[in-house]
Amino acid sequence: MHITQKTDLAEDVLQETFIKVFKHVGKFDESKGTFFTWMLNICRNGAIDKIRYGKESKKIQFDSLNVDIISKTNPEIELANSELWNLLEKLDEEHKTILKLSYYYGYSHSEIAEKLDMPFGTVKSKIRIAIRELRKIYP
Repeated sequence: MHITQKTDLAEDVLQETFIKVFKHVGKFDESKGTFFTWMLNICRNGAIDKIRYGKESKKIQFDSLNVDIISKTNPEIELANSELWNLLEKLDEEHKTILKLSYYYGYSHSEIAEKLDMPFGTVKSKIRIAIRELRKIYP
């Protein structure tokens, strides 16, 4: 819902996610992360694709969205999101903004470059640096 902003689209993405998970469960590699995170990434990517390439193509407005992705209905999601938000708060503002635009709002690197008025290569570098910084502070 956070990405699609519409219940019917979110339901479609969730159904498609479960189908993809069922078909590709053999590709899951536990050395890269938890099963939950793997499924969450499939769902997030599906939602971004649905918005970006679907007939309802609209761009999420980063400036106007109030970000509250903590789910009161699923304790696992609530815990994962609160941990991530706590980690993001430890980053400097520029890295935090770039990661939110990229991972939560689904902006491409070129869209981020345009939105933040910075060179494409700089955006790519800053995303890599931000992820590296997250890895350093992750417990």
